Amino acid sequence: MKLTKTLSFTMVAIAFFVTAGAAARSKDSRSVVLRSDVTVAGTHLASGTYGITWQTHSPEATVSFSKGSKVVATAEGKVVDSGRTYQSDEVMYDETADGGRVIREIRFKGSSEVIEFNP
Repeated sequence: MKLTKTLSFTMVAIAFFVTAGAAARSKDSRSVVLRSDVTVAGTHLASGTYGITWQTHSPEATVSFSKGSKVVATAEGKVVDSGRTYQSDEVMYDETADGGRVIREIRFKGSSEVIEFNP
């Protein structure tokens, strides 16, 4: 009887932590459409849809860009609260002298969180 109670408690605890972990992961991942070719952390990204995941290190973050199941770029950034909620996903970039574009910031629809990248 004691073993059954312990096993039941353990299963409930595992279910709780798996659910909590999944919720945390979904907050730190999104998809974004790059409407033009850009560069992030020295890596060229062609226009298209990318999955973005990030792991924060308060407030620094390691950000990965994926195409399908393959990570195609990783960059260091910072997650900050902009103080305003965005109505759409937005990719802000700086233009280089040769006309290229370097991602400076990514904003997400319905969130005030922004991922900033160093130039």
